[in-house]
Amino acid sequence: MSEELDLILKAVRRFIRREIWLHENRVERNAFRLPAETHNQLLVRAAELGIDHLMAPNAAEDGPGDDLPDPDRLRIAEELSQHRAGVLNPAYGLFDPDPPPQLYAASTEQQQRFLEPLLRREVSCFRGLEDPDLSHLPVDAVRIRAQRHAEGWMLDGTKLFVADATDAAFGIVYANSEPVPGERHGVSAIVVETDRVGFQHWRPWPTLAAGRDTMEINLSAVKVPESNLLGEVGNGPPFANDLVLRRRLFSAAYLTGVASAAQDMSRSAVWSRREHGTPLAAGERARLALADNEIGISAARALYIDAAEHVSDMALTATAFATQVAESVVERAMDLHGPSGGSADLALERWARELRWQRLSSGGVDQQRLAVAQRLISTFKK
Repeated sequence: MSEELDLILKAVRRFIRREIWLHENRVERNAFRLPAETHNQLLVRAAELGIDHLMAPNAAEDGPGDDLPDPDRLRIAEELSQHRAGVLNPAYGLFDPDPPPQLYAASTEQQQRFLEPLLRREVSCFRGLEDPDLSHLPVDAVRIRAQRHAEGWMLDGTKLFVADATDAAFGIVYANSEPVPGERHGVSAIVVETDRVGFQHWRPWPTLAAGRDTMEINLSAVKVPESNLLGEVGNGPPFANDLVLRRRLFSAAYLTGVASAAQDMSRSAVWSRREHGTPLAAGERARLALADNEIGISAARALYIDAAEHVSDMALTATAFATQVAESVVERAMDLHGPSGGSADLALERWARELRWQRLSSGGVDQQRLAVAQRLISTFKK
């Protein structure tokens, strides 16, 4: 680790512990966002660290600079998730508004309309939690149809498990496209603004992630221009595949950070909790649990750093492994804490729920493993 990176990590760690932890204790335990005034104040503090737009493929002018490689950015990301809301909203977006990675590969005109306002934090976008954003993932769950009309496309259908739609200005919708009516032609990615006629916020859809804004939306003859189509017709899932895979590496880093925070809590618990008058730290069970945690965390970190040097389907491997490690470490931490491990006073209870929800809503570990297997099978030369 370079001296520069070490200094950055220490600064970020102090920010998370002194600022984020403090304000999280003042809001509801499942809160997905901080109060607007608090968030704006912390944005100013975060900007002083000079690492905004952390996940941008090309460093922003006010970002960390081109001299900070992806492995270093991922190590910073690992620090950002070590707080109560860290599973689904690391550092509350203070260091990156996290736009859909596909927008970085969009046309110049599309970037001006959609990406740049997001980066300036002027608007927000909704996210489909079950979007087929990689060519390896199944697309049979796509419920929306897109048909040609005089000015572009007309969309009809419903979309379940849409996050952050209440205040969103737009989002990416995947639809079964029909360039010629009645002739299905793959799945296309289309940007849809929420103020278009026919766009409906249909109903809330509560999930395990209790504090997150999740709902079902309905598109009833929503018309969008041709310029809202991302990439080519029928080629939506694999569009900007390399950027989507790179974003998954950050997911792996965030999950590793949650596991690391749970491990720190475990190390504290084995000394503070006693059984038969003896600290848990004196027993073999606790020591083995801590050792298993550390082995998993170190392996997850090594895997995402290695994958960052040649982004490929290894990103899916890193994400799948980090997901399993985070779930295992949090579960062991809850066991080591005893009854208090399931208390809402600790972050462990929220992490356990949201890790399970993320596992269900991001294609799932099994889907990622199947994608890895497909690559192994398809590239094997007899």
